[in-house]
Amino acid sequence: MFNLNNSYQYKLNSMPRGKDYVGQITNNCEAPLRSLTIDLESNCFLCSCDGWLPIPIGKVQDFNSFNDVFSSPNARIIQKDIQDKKFTWCAVDHCGIKSQDIRYMRYEIAINIDESCNLKCPSCRRESIMHTQGSEFERKLKDINTIISWLQNFNESIHIVLTGNGDPLASHIIRPLIKNYQPKDNQVFTFVTNGLLIKKHLAESPIFSQIKNYRISVDAGSEQSYLLTRGGSWKVLLENFEFLNQHNKQELVTLNFCVQKNNYQDIPKFIELCRKYKFYGHIHHLDDWGTWPDAMPTNPDVWTIKNGSFNEHNVLYNLHPQYKDCRQIVNTEIKKLNDNRILFGNRLKELLSL
Repeated sequence: MFNLNNSYQYKLNSMPRGKDYVGQITNNCEAPLRSLTIDLESNCFLCSCDGWLPIPIGKVQDFNSFNDVFSSPNARIIQKDIQDKKFTWCAVDHCGIKSQDIRYMRYEIAINIDESCNLKCPSCRRESIMHTQGSEFERKLKDINTIISWLQNFNESIHIVLTGNGDPLASHIIRPLIKNYQPKDNQVFTFVTNGLLIKKHLAESPIFSQIKNYRISVDAGSEQSYLLTRGGSWKVLLENFEFLNQHNKQELVTLNFCVQKNNYQDIPKFIELCRKYKFYGHIHHLDDWGTWPDAMPTNPDVWTIKNGSFNEHNVLYNLHPQYKDCRQIVNTEIKKLNDNRILFGNRLKELLSL
């Protein structure tokens, strides 16, 4: 029915889908009617995660408005399949539909069209990525301007999420939306960011007052670990935390900590960092994004010699030499935790048998 390229076919086969589920799902899902994710190739998906429903219904330039997106022929096929409770292409073991209805208080769009970033964290990428010119840059810039026109002509309440593939504040492609767009009162934003450019690019931004949530990747509780895991300026990061506190944003900020060999001993310090600034904290497992090789190859390249393998960094693997130490630290922190702002991920606890 859908002609998928190898990448999306791989995603489709990477998780169990509704078509493989032997039981009956009776819950309702509003995602195909309310949620839109746009990926690096400017493909549009009717879900908050393109991995959960990896069926592109078209590209940004195929549509003139949000209404066009949700009423397109491919959208209708997916909407009917989900309304009929088939969930043929949905990752039903991951999205939560088996246990509850999936509801949306408002429309939602996740704009993930640019992987440009001011950092090159070893867990994410091997080299710097920053798009500032060329045909690909011009294509993506055209797409962001089209998305801006969708927002300008959309009157329903909508949540705009920027961005899951890079840092929106570093992106020259996302910048027209940040610097020039005048949002409506019913348009709110979430920023997924490393936090280093918040003050620089948002202080005078027209959308600043409409940002209701920051998800800041920190992966450390001290300068020493931060240099290893992210390579940014700890001093600048803390200056941006102070800026957010000064503007009464602390109740809307979540700091993320991805547990790995170079930072697990920092977990207590990370919790104290969250408490100092009255931020939320999310401590979770390390995903394999294919940046590191799984194990050290026989003839490693220069980058791998310096940065190691996934198995070396994945301290949550039960045969890792530091697994028991990590487990003890996490277990101790969970037992003494009396702060509902700090969350340990379920998968993390599962891997540590906690």
